[in-house]
Amino acid sequence: MTAPAGNLASPGLRIVGGLIDAILLLIVIGIVEGVSKGQHSASGLIALIVALAYFGYFWSSRGQSLGMMVFGFKVRDKATGQYPTFGKALLRAFIWWLEFDFTVCIIGAIGWLWQFWDPEKQAIHDKVAGTIVTTS
Repeated sequence: MTAPAGNLASPGLRIVGGLIDAILLLIVIGIVEGVSKGQHSASGLIALIVALAYFGYFWSSRGQSLGMMVFGFKVRDKATGQYPTFGKALLRAFIWWLEFDFTVCIIGAIGWLWQFWDPEKQAIHDKVAGTIVTTS
C-alpha cells in the first residue's frame, strides 16, 4: 500500500514531533544519569532500552508517539497500512535512536532530513522499517 501524497505527513512537522519526543527522552535520560551517578555505560544502555520500549509500545499499539499525537500523525506499515508490528516498531526506533545520536554529525542529520526530498516523505528509519507516516 502506498499512501496518496496528500495523506503523507509534513516533513517539517514530523521533525518538530521528533524533537518533542527527543526532549521527553532527554528528561528521562537525565533522570537515569542522576540515579546511576554518572555510570555512562549503564545509563546509556538503560536510555536505549527506555527509548526502544517507548517507541516500540506507542508505535505498535497506537501508531503514534507523544510527539506525533500533537499533530495527529500515525506510523503505518507501508505494505499493509496497519500500525507496524512491535518488531518493526523496534527496528524503526533503533534507527531513529542512531539518527538522534548521530545528529551532531552530518550522518544522523541526513537520516532525518531525507524525508524532505523523498517522494514518499520517508526518513531513513521509515525506509529501513518499511513504514510511512500519515496524517490520520
